[in-house]
Amino acid sequence: MRYKHIAATTVVAGLLSLVVTTGNAEASRRCGPTSEADGTGSLGTSWTLKSKHDDDGPGGSFVVGEEFEIHTNVPNQVWTITFADNEQVFFTGDDVSTTTGIREQHATANHPGTNQHMTAHAVNHTTGEVIDAAVDVAPVPACGG
Repeated sequence: MRYKHIAATTVVAGLLSLVVTTGNAEASRRCGPTSEADGTGSLGTSWTLKSKHDDDGPGGSFVVGEEFEIHTNVPNQVWTITFADNEQVFFTGDDVSTTTGIREQHATANHPGTNQHMTAHAVNHTTGEVIDAAVDVAPVPACGG
């Protein structure tokens, strides 16, 4: 009987530790709400741009992450995508679409106390379609400031 009690106590303590650790890890990564914008490109392809302050930069540094999705179901088309933060380009590259679209993610430096105007510009080399996406991310004083 005593062994069952000790084993049950150990299992419960382990589960509580897991819940507390997981909760704290997630809370420490959260630096503010996600800003999101949706729209369509020049030929009607829909897109979503998301951005938020986060602490997943090098060495746990604070960054503003940008996630850009192009909702195309046409595979094998080359898109050139450019990300900018307050008009300062921090990523440019080509991406090839799949039947599930394109999803590109990158981060730039966090600028505490300032609004960050995040943009994504994409050009489809096959069709000539252009997408210009933008979202504003409000400053979060407790995030890297």
